[in-house]
Amino acid sequence: MKKTALILQGGGALGAYQYGVIKGFYEKDKNFNPSIITGVSIGAINGAVMLGGKLGPVKSLEKLWDTLKTPSSSFIPPKWRSSISKFGNPNMYFINPALMFSPLTAQSIYDISPFCKLLDEIIDFDQLNTHPSTLIIETVNVESGQLERFSNKSEEGLTIDKIIASMSIPPNFPAVKIDQGYYWDGGLYANMPLSPAINHLEALESENGEAITERELIVVSLFRKNAQMPSNINEVTERIKEIIFAGKLNLDKKMFEQMNDCIDLIKEIDKDLNKDSKVRENKVYQKLLNHKKINPPLVLEYRAEGVIGTDDFSEQAMDFRVRQGYRDAVATLKKPREVALSPN
Repeated sequence: MKKTALILQGGGALGAYQYGVIKGFYEKDKNFNPSIITGVSIGAINGAVMLGGKLGPVKSLEKLWDTLKTPSSSFIPPKWRSSISKFGNPNMYFINPALMFSPLTAQSIYDISPFCKLLDEIIDFDQLNTHPSTLIIETVNVESGQLERFSNKSEEGLTIDKIIASMSIPPNFPAVKIDQGYYWDGGLYANMPLSPAINHLEALESENGEAITERELIVVSLFRKNAQMPSNINEVTERIKEIIFAGKLNLDKKMFEQMNDCIDLIKEIDKDLNKDSKVRENKVYQKLLNHKKINPPLVLEYRAEGVIGTDDFSEQAMDFRVRQGYRDAVATLKKPREVALSPN
């Protein structure tokens, strides 16, 4: 039996690419059913809509991204349409009145209450919090500066506040109060929620009596690692942001092969080790034995725009990203997949 983890990076309006990818997997792979989804920022939103969407995963995501498109007008020059959302997005946010009346005390540029209302219309939180699949979202605690995770499998479950906190990038959006803490976008700390996905897959032993024999990672990245040398201050600024929010871990085949080779080695050592050896009592040794082999990840990377597109909700840009994500998903599914062979 194969189990899949879906990792969704943050990236604002670029998240439409993730919708295209998810749609492609659902339509072209009848076995696509992630055991866990981990998300940051817009990735957390997409994950919550996938599992809790009242219309099902694909139709609910379609409604979300169609609703977030900014109105187009022939009176607006094409080169300006990508910047319209800087003045607000009717179904997502508007300029914070406090910024205009008391700019020195305002804590955010925008008020995100329209987006909270939209998510409440799209997501059934009872469905989300009882769904068989796990959703883990990441935030950063404003005061401690530490990464904190929320899950639909926790006793409290997920709420709109927790999901919004994961995408509250300052100074655009305000910090969200949850219990006694205040939270911002988890991408400020790390924008690739890989470790909880791996930990989840490694903890799986069997399901309904059937052993888990294959563990798969699907990573949807929204920020390119490689780009041309910037030629002006504006491009330099954008490239800095891109490097900050791009995934820092090099998800290459060689690294996972080395990890899987180490797992094979420790299991061979365990076979030859004397049964009464004190090494067996060593906690580090026991931890190594519990590691499971994971397939080299399937990485789908959106490379077309970079940071400059994160607040471009124009219809043309959004439709392009969805199409590109769908095409990349279909192309990925046609390629032969690398499998980590047993032992697991």
